[in-house]
Amino acid sequence: MAATHVSSGVSTGKTVYIPYISDHSLMMQAVLEHLGVRAEALPPPDDVSAKIGLDLVLGKECAPCLITVGDMIRRAKAPDFDPSRAVMLMPTAPGPCRFGQYAVLQRRLLDEHGLAEVELASPTSGNSYQGLGDHPLRLRKLAWDGAVALDLLQQLLHRFRPYERDKGAADALYAAGLQRILNAVRAGGGKPLQQALARCGDQFAALPLTGQAPKPLIGLVGEIYVRFNAYTNQDIIRRIEELGGEVMLASMMEWLYLTTYNPGYYAKRKGRYTTYVVMRLTETYQRYREHALTRSVAHLLRHAYERPTGELVALVRPYLAPEIQTEAVLTLAKAIELAHLGASGILAVMPFSCMPGLVTAAIAPRVRADLDNIPWLDLSFDLQKATNIQTRLEAFIYQAQYFQRRRA
Repeated sequence: MAATHVSSGVSTGKTVYIPYISDHSLMMQAVLEHLGVRAEALPPPDDVSAKIGLDLVLGKECAPCLITVGDMIRRAKAPDFDPSRAVMLMPTAPGPCRFGQYAVLQRRLLDEHGLAEVELASPTSGNSYQGLGDHPLRLRKLAWDGAVALDLLQQLLHRFRPYERDKGAADALYAAGLQRILNAVRAGGGKPLQQALARCGDQFAALPLTGQAPKPLIGLVGEIYVRFNAYTNQDIIRRIEELGGEVMLASMMEWLYLTTYNPGYYAKRKGRYTTYVVMRLTETYQRYREHALTRSVAHLLRHAYERPTGELVALVRPYLAPEIQTEAVLTLAKAIELAHLGASGILAVMPFSCMPGLVTAAIAPRVRADLDNIPWLDLSFDLQKATNIQTRLEAFIYQAQYFQRRRA
């Protein structure tokens, strides 16, 4: 394999290694296994991954880059690793965010560590991740179903865990549900996946609860890796729950819908109507599958269905032109939506020095003023484990509780 090789596909007969962002990485492993591809989701990152990453880069890179670099090199140095039969999966994106350069840096670091034979597969959000693997359409359809199922399972966990009577009971149901969903994905999804979700819903519905009054809802938005990865965000969701809040987490679906919406939107503007029609049909299919999977658990969730992307990005137009395409668009739009849906506080997370995150933080005061001065906290993470986060969270949750009472 050439030392400069970065591809959008996956070579047959190799093992695909998937850096861990959340349990969605395990879902992607199950998708590939169903298609006959050997795959391995890397373990959740820890201090070892962080140290390896920090030792290899300049320090100007954002936290997700440091972590994924550390995860890759750590696995590649294991005794059972065969570089000639390995593919590291690192999706990419167009635009000004540093995420678009992760694969370039990782390719160079792999080469410098004698791992030039390792293939680096980087499907891009610019074309909605088309072309991955030997069966790209089957892969994308099953991956979509799996992402929807994982999002719904996480919503069930965050909806019920703050009110569980027996500590740890919701986590146990989540773990069992995760295995049920992964098994259904490995079997090809479809009806078994719908049945797995329905079973998860039944079990959460039967969970003994404390009977407490509703806690303030905290909308968790921001950069996708940081908001999903518990190591990088210092387990922010549990900390919010321990302080008396309930989290509404911006979903993986939100991002995947955008990667379908954007290519169609710009294709239409450029007169490429075939691409536009294909993307609109794709979005219609995604919406159909989301509703089919969500139906059995929708009654248990506060806000079960994703808002159409066109409506979502329209919310941000008074503050920011959606055409800039960075994650700031989704962060601000989702914050506005969650505030309209009853959130009593907005927590926006980002890697330290994240450009879209800084844009969000700069515009946030205007958005907040138009949302009845809803409590809003911007947090950046740099793997240094800042000690003031707890104090800031305590003050933020206190403000959210007051906001909830005032609005009621």
